[in-house]
Amino acid sequence: MKRFLAVAVVAVLACGFPFRVQAQTTDSIVPVPMGNFEQWTDYPGDTTVLMGFLPVPLYGAYTLPDGWHVPTFSVNDTVSYSGFTLPLNFSLPVAKPSRDTVHAPQGHSALVAESFILEDVLSPLAYSLATSFLDSSLVEEVIPSIITNAEVDLMKILPLLERASTDASDMSWLLDLLDTVDLNDYISGGFPLNGFEPKQLRGMYKYQDGNGDGYIDDNATVIAFGTYYNAELNRRMLVGAGSKNLFQLFDTVDYESFEMDYFTLNEYFPAEYAFVMADSMVIIALSSTNGKNRAQGSKLFLDSLTLVQYDGSCGRVYDLEVDHQNQVMAMIKWRNTVVPDHWTIEYGEAGFVRGRGTRAVATDSIVALTGLTPGTTYDFYVRSECGDTANSFWGYLSFTTDTVTPHNNAIGEVESQAVSVSPNPADGFCTVEFGGLPVDKVTVYSITGRVEDERQVAGDSVRLQLPRSGIYILALQTRQGVVYKKVVNR
Repeated sequence: MKRFLAVAVVAVLACGFPFRVQAQTTDSIVPVPMGNFEQWTDYPGDTTVLMGFLPVPLYGAYTLPDGWHVPTFSVNDTVSYSGFTLPLNFSLPVAKPSRDTVHAPQGHSALVAESFILEDVLSPLAYSLATSFLDSSLVEEVIPSIITNAEVDLMKILPLLERASTDASDMSWLLDLLDTVDLNDYISGGFPLNGFEPKQLRGMYKYQDGNGDGYIDDNATVIAFGTYYNAELNRRMLVGAGSKNLFQLFDTVDYESFEMDYFTLNEYFPAEYAFVMADSMVIIALSSTNGKNRAQGSKLFLDSLTLVQYDGSCGRVYDLEVDHQNQVMAMIKWRNTVVPDHWTIEYGEAGFVRGRGTRAVATDSIVALTGLTPGTTYDFYVRSECGDTANSFWGYLSFTTDTVTPHNNAIGEVESQAVSVSPNPADGFCTVEFGGLPVDKVTVYSITGRVEDERQVAGDSVRLQLPRSGIYILALQTRQGVVYKKVVNR
């Protein structure tokens, strides 16, 4: 018993899936089979007989939505207790699922996955036996519920969980996973896509942190794996993935919508993998993925899962790079395979939840981010928009603002302070005083990155005309680097 419980606990305690994703939104939407969580089946608890006559309840009854599963751990072992050798043969569900029938956003019910300790799922006698053999830290450890529309083997999925939690900031773990783990060994099932090419999983959720202190200590995760059956190899292959961290909401009664972007391996690793369209999808929901602050009683509520189909008419964003940057500003540019109506950008400090960052619209493939914090890492996303419904994958870039040390082409803070702009706010015109710096060229950018003016200069100042109301970034090119100044035109 010690062996199976220890392994089961360790297997589900690996955490963290916030890897980078890309997005697509179109009108072509299909519901996820059983993704409305309306039909449920009740499962009885299990009882074993010890010493030939003593019936021992092992765990209580639970309920699951039809078409969904929880991991189970098969126990075929013997333990010694009070001088007796006790055989144990049963299958333990390692999860605590339930049904929300009070606040379900659509229909009559929603799924609830709750983080738990062993005492929450084992019978009192089984728990007492467990405490006799397990270290107290394992008995008290909080375990996340894992709910999936496929059959998941806890032991075989362990390398995935461990590797993902180690390199959660990127997708390098996935390459290692593909080289070391056979998908067929730890996941089976999922639902067929029938030619539907997914780009996004949508749904409704709310999250209640078990600490109940109003802080975001814990978080949940929804993961999707796209798989393809290779008839020549007679094996199922992993061809795409996506994930979404779901945090506690301020309103713990009402549900909120979420979007989880799915991408193919070819989108992330074009040099290593050819494009393969998934023929089935596996969805996994975890009630907790924050190992440090995982709390007993943290609950993930899910409902109304749907898939959105990819539409490639708006092209792709690629070649993102930081053009210039300093302590509080960065110029970011990119390329696009088509000319869209415009681009949507979103940025925030590293790890922010997309949808809650700073958003803006860009009309050119370059943008100036201002008011940044020195020495801080930021995540930047951009996608092209075509009409009301078509858009591209999200392009992604991470960058860190300078501290007091100049960065490549950015001039030092002391020298940049010598430059002055007046009046500021301006009334159509402003004068830039160089303060003794040898400036060769001045470029005027709109806040969306459009080049409004560019001129070679000589002397100690230049007078600029600003075409309309708004915020402008002035880039002064010197032999030492670039000085950036912000001016507001009324």
